[in-house]
Amino acid sequence: MNSETVHMMVTDQRGFTLMEMIGVVAVIAILASMAVPMIFDGIRASRVSAFVADVNTLRAATARFYVDTGQWAHHEMRDTNPNNDLFTTNSTTPLSGWNGPYIEGQLTNPFDGNSNDISVRTLTSSGHQFDLDADGIVDTTQATMVDFRITDDEVARLISDAIDGDGDQTTGDTAWWVAGKVKRINSSYLLIHLANN
Repeated sequence: MNSETVHMMVTDQRGFTLMEMIGVVAVIAILASMAVPMIFDGIRASRVSAFVADVNTLRAATARFYVDTGQWAHHEMRDTNPNNDLFTTNSTTPLSGWNGPYIEGQLTNPFDGNSNDISVRTLTSSGHQFDLDADGIVDTTQATMVDFRITDDEVARLISDAIDGDGDQTTGDTAWWVAGKVKRINSSYLLIHLANN
């Protein structure tokens, strides 16, 4: 290699200019600003899917519990009055026919950092009745349901859409928070129908 070739190689090697670096950083920032919301939407959608799978597991567990005991499960992790029918039976007065555990572990709420409480219970008040077929007529007088705290309306709508396919219904008696298996009690709680009693 002669000295002229070496000189050409040295002079052809140059770095990025300041303007080129600013351009590259700007392109990376634009791509990141487009990608980050999609990543968070994907994380939220996967959490909703996992939760809906857990609800289906609870639906099957409560049905098995009913077949074994002739009663509907009451599973609640409140500190003041825990009742864990699906996980354990009372050792002093065992429930006749109980053949659990019906779920593998305690229930946790993935959507509310302040409240890990997810309940499975049977209620009869008018606020807890369901219009399952969205025809404007209450279909249940007593229902076993999942009851949990959730304040994010968009996540609640995604849950309803995954269970009922009605997430785009936003008015009247067929609105996602009124009709179907998912019912919004107030801005803090969601009920999910498991079985008619």
